[in-house]
Amino acid sequence: MIDKYLISNCLFVIEEFNERYRGKSKEELKRVADEEFSEADLVMRLGYPFRQMASFNMQGKAQDIVVKSLDFVIEVKFLRNWKSTSGNTTNKITWKELNKDFEWLWNEIKGGQKGKRAFIIGWFNAVKFSEIVQLGKGSGWVPDIDEDKIRHFPFLNSNGPKTKDIFYMYPEAYKELPVKIPGYAYGVGNCMFFGKETDLYHMAMYW
Repeated sequence: MIDKYLISNCLFVIEEFNERYRGKSKEELKRVADEEFSEADLVMRLGYPFRQMASFNMQGKAQDIVVKSLDFVIEVKFLRNWKSTSGNTTNKITWKELNKDFEWLWNEIKGGQKGKRAFIIGWFNAVKFSEIVQLGKGSGWVPDIDEDKIRHFPFLNSNGPKTKDIFYMYPEAYKELPVKIPGYAYGVGNCMFFGKETDLYHMAMYW
């Protein structure tokens, strides 16, 4: 049920950014992601169509958007790079932080809330996905792919063993894809990836 409400929201966000940032270079988009856009901006855009039914909480709890009348709870994450003091580009969000939201959703689904809980991530299409999400084993510039991590993203594939070999499966966009996590029921949740190669912004919804 919750996906039916959110699919159009995600599509509108992508089209807004395509229009707003048309003609921007990859470097300019990276600067926008680092300096001009925040997670709160994404939360408000996704929650706005619910109008007065929605309440917002961006205090670290898995309750960024709550629609009490429909018993909906939506967690949102905006992914971006940032510059460290040494000048090297590193990951803004750790895997531990991102995985916490995945586990929240899987446990909510396991507890009988399937169709009423969702987790949405969004990011500018300016760098490779493996540069904004830690998908490798350990540290290093080009680590081996961690299969336990990448299984959370059924819209990704690779043509080699390293994180640099990961690519988007654009033909799978806008399709309902199962997410299979060890320790949970087969196909515990579903995922939908939003984006074309020409889109300036990408999103993924889990429910």
